[in-house]
Amino acid sequence: MSKKLNTSIAIGSFLVAFMAIPLAQLAHFSMMPGDLGDARLNNYFLENIYQTLQGGQKSFVHLSFFYPYPYILGFSDNLFGAAPAYLIPRFITGSSDTAFQIWYLIGYVANYAATYYALRKLRQGGIAAVVGAIIFTFALPVTAQSGHAQLVYRFGVPLSATALIFFLEQKSWRYLAISGAWLVWQFYCTIYVGFFLLMLLVSIASIYILTPSIRRAESLRSAATDFCVSWTRSTSAAKIGFSVALIALLILMSLLFYPYLKVSELYGAKREWSEIATMLPRIQSYFLADWSWLWTSQSRIFADIPMRHEHQLFIGLVPMMLAVCGAMFGSREKDGVAFPLLGGALALLILITAYFGGYSLWILFCKLPLASAIRVVTRIILVLLFPIAYLAASFVDTLIANKSWGRRLVLVVLVPALLAECSFVSIVVSPKELWRERLSAVEREVPANLPKDAVLFFAQSHGPYFYADELDAMWVAINRGHPTLNGYSGIYPSGYNGFYGDDCAEMPKRILTYLNFVGKSNDIGAYTKLIDRVVPIGFGNCNPAWRRSIPQLTRASKSYTPEAFRALSLQYTGRSDALGQHYVNIKIENSSNQHFSAISEVNTPIRASWRVLDANGVPVSGWDTRKDLPFDIPAHSDLDLSLPVGDAVVRQGRMLEVSLVQENVFWAQDIGIKPLRINLGQK
Repeated sequence: MSKKLNTSIAIGSFLVAFMAIPLAQLAHFSMMPGDLGDARLNNYFLENIYQTLQGGQKSFVHLSFFYPYPYILGFSDNLFGAAPAYLIPRFITGSSDTAFQIWYLIGYVANYAATYYALRKLRQGGIAAVVGAIIFTFALPVTAQSGHAQLVYRFGVPLSATALIFFLEQKSWRYLAISGAWLVWQFYCTIYVGFFLLMLLVSIASIYILTPSIRRAESLRSAATDFCVSWTRSTSAAKIGFSVALIALLILMSLLFYPYLKVSELYGAKREWSEIATMLPRIQSYFLADWSWLWTSQSRIFADIPMRHEHQLFIGLVPMMLAVCGAMFGSREKDGVAFPLLGGALALLILITAYFGGYSLWILFCKLPLASAIRVVTRIILVLLFPIAYLAASFVDTLIANKSWGRRLVLVVLVPALLAECSFVSIVVSPKELWRERLSAVEREVPANLPKDAVLFFAQSHGPYFYADELDAMWVAINRGHPTLNGYSGIYPSGYNGFYGDDCAEMPKRILTYLNFVGKSNDIGAYTKLIDRVVPIGFGNCNPAWRRSIPQLTRASKSYTPEAFRALSLQYTGRSDALGQHYVNIKIENSSNQHFSAISEVNTPIRASWRVLDANGVPVSGWDTRKDLPFDIPAHSDLDLSLPVGDAVVRQGRMLEVSLVQENVFWAQDIGIKPLRINLGQK
């Protein structure tokens, strides 16, 4: 088949899949890839890069949310390597969301082109390379992860793996440098895919080392000698070039990982095994495809899988059949060392990451530096799709070469069936107009004539999820060139309360947690300097006294006794309304020398709780509601607290009964403290 015809088939097949899957799902650019959470967070990271280059932001690393905490980039992904695909459309269109859509679509182009090129270099025919490129770029696990837009750029996987195979096969050190360069670029695109690509490369090298028939050497010593001879015979220019490239790549990796190392050091960021285990692949995971119109019904037979949305690993019936046949009928003679290396690496990685009845070899990898940050191990399928694509392409090539009707079968039956199976899916999308409407609504709340050094802090008032409000705040702040106390990412600073609604006490609490972080918890100068810059927006219960003195926020190392607790009493101080929310205001008075801390290190915090009573004093709800103490209750002092109550409860004039609870220890009414009753029918 001519090169021109091969190219036409490759481009035509891509365009069909491209228009049927990502382009169709964006509905003529009216929909955004992903939801109101992770998608907008990734868009924010790209926008921060753009604005930093434009001079609107101060740093690529110290982002302006969770202000003023440092190294915020290390809380999540970086996207530096994929940023050029955003910067150009961002500059041309002037629109961050449109640029994000274009950036997302370019990722599919890059993945397809890289895979097609790699498979052709690995001696697969043109049609076979098309089939493999479609599988790597559009297979069901890819669309299942479309809500995590940071994972879309994977072009480094086929290019790095192919270069490593050439290095092992030809023993040319130039290919090792090329493999390393693509690996580093992949890390700069997304840490997750970069980490799993590194595992694929290590697995390929391990298979090569452990299998004498692959390396064509009787011993490891003789194989090592071959590589040394190759190095010795290299020209001085080649040796210098390789050394310079290696040093440059190490420097680039050090620069990339420095913020992540600092986050690990400063914030103690680490994922627990119990969390990681829920996202290790099960056997059932490889048959789940809830987003596929064809396979969603059979996926339902696999129930009780934790974090099910991350376990969508079924590659599709057509890719699976082609890959299995490729593994059975592929050969070293036709495909060279690529066949055993990629096939063996695929089997090895599936074994290492598998979770069987509470056991997994992955627990050994979690002990490596920074490895515990890779909690969603199921995403390794996005890298495994390359060896799967290779095996499928190998079988297609064999079929075409050995059967006169093979080419017609592939072009008329297999390729259309593959395209159809990949296309009959849904992906996570959200209306572009909704993104814009939310930001416009929050923009209207921002006061005019903000001070130049203002730090913005927005209430959570729009929903539907707390992170949507936090991202609204982050976007409005970055667009206005101001930092914000708000924030949402993969990690939170210690002490941050993700769900605070419109409770303004979160403002001084966030400042206090930061001052504690930098060792200035009692520095009134540092406290007032920072809080004076904060502009709270959307709150209705901010206490002016918080700007003059530091509220106390300490941690109790033990529970309080009933005798000490009886010094607390409740007093009703009135009602207030703000932003459509009704509040009952109470005061907790402390008549003793005992200091009561707001935070408990032994999981027994003091909280306010309340229930609703009817006109006869009969409870119509349980003691289910809770309100954390925003600050300590010092000796012989008091603490104001605002309790949110529903509109219906107020309109019906119900009674409210308020009490205190020391969680996991006792209720105040059980030790003789009478609950406070408030008649909501009276002002």
